[in-house]
Amino acid sequence: MKEKHKRAFMEAAFAFARSSVGERLKVGAVIVKDTTIIAHGYNGKPRALDGPLEDENNVTLPEVRHAEKNALMRLIRLNESAVGATMFLTHSPCFFCSIDIVDAGISKVYYCTSYRCSDGIEHLERNGVPVYQLDIDDQYK
Repeated sequence: MKEKHKRAFMEAAFAFARSSVGERLKVGAVIVKDTTIIAHGYNGKPRALDGPLEDENNVTLPEVRHAEKNALMRLIRLNESAVGATMFLTHSPCFFCSIDIVDAGISKVYYCTSYRCSDGIEHLERNGVPVYQLDIDDQYK
């Protein structure tokens, strides 16, 4: 994949992240196959639920789905496969999202900002999914 496409997909992940109503953190994900975006997601609540993502102490509510999970759920609704696709994330994945990424058959992950722990990246790498950090200009974040 060309470098200019990688940057464009990362910029798209940040654009989708801005759709989140999260106060503490806005996270975006884009799934790409053959240089085409096949799904996107951002941290938010499932379709049937509404409201803020954090409680009064600014702690993320348990029903909030991470951007990765929302993007993968979109693929299910579209009857599309993630096998062999590349995922672009504004933030590196948590451990639980990395389990879903591996199970979905994502072949490569790019992220911009590191999550507070590296368990997710380590799980991806242990399971043969290459992970790359890709920084972009602040104007797109």
